[in-house]
Amino acid sequence: MQSFFVEVEQAILERRSVRQFSKRPLERQDLQEALRAAIWAPTGANAQPWAFVCVTDPAAVHRIRVVSPGMFWDPQAVVAVGSDQRKAGRFRGGPELARFDCAMAAQNLMLRAFSLGLGSCVIRSTNLEAVRLILEAPEHIQPELLVILGYPDAQPQAPPRDPGVIFWQKYGSKEA
Repeated sequence: MQSFFVEVEQAILERRSVRQFSKRPLERQDLQEALRAAIWAPTGANAQPWAFVCVTDPAAVHRIRVVSPGMFWDPQAVVAVGSDQRKAGRFRGGPELARFDCAMAAQNLMLRAFSLGLGSCVIRSTNLEAVRLILEAPEHIQPELLVILGYPDAQPQAPPRDPGVIFWQKYGSKEA
């Protein structure tokens, strides 16, 4: 059991937002594994209010890139993580909760992708309605974010983290 926790910690600490990818084609099995991890994310009331569209066709990836100013290079794959508003609407606060659920699913996807040697980056700077139309998603599927994937061209350095944002018992307290 100890090695599992080391692997999880390593993925959390070493995963970076990768924006430059090699031209090496993605293995479909790697994408399937990353997507499988996404659907095992926690979700409020077990609603699982998400839909994932994995785009690997270079022309379709480019169309998404055109409406996504936050996407600087063409990745090998784009996963659109969308909330299913029909499932989300069954619960009080469901649409907002679905957005959080989608973010947790994206984190699972990115951590599993890292463990498979893939680079990833979340993109929210995009025209979400245009993405929905490009993907031909029905109106009840609301794209929330994009995850770009590919084999990294280089591993970015970690930006510093501020441990001073951790408090105990109440805001501002450093006592455990």
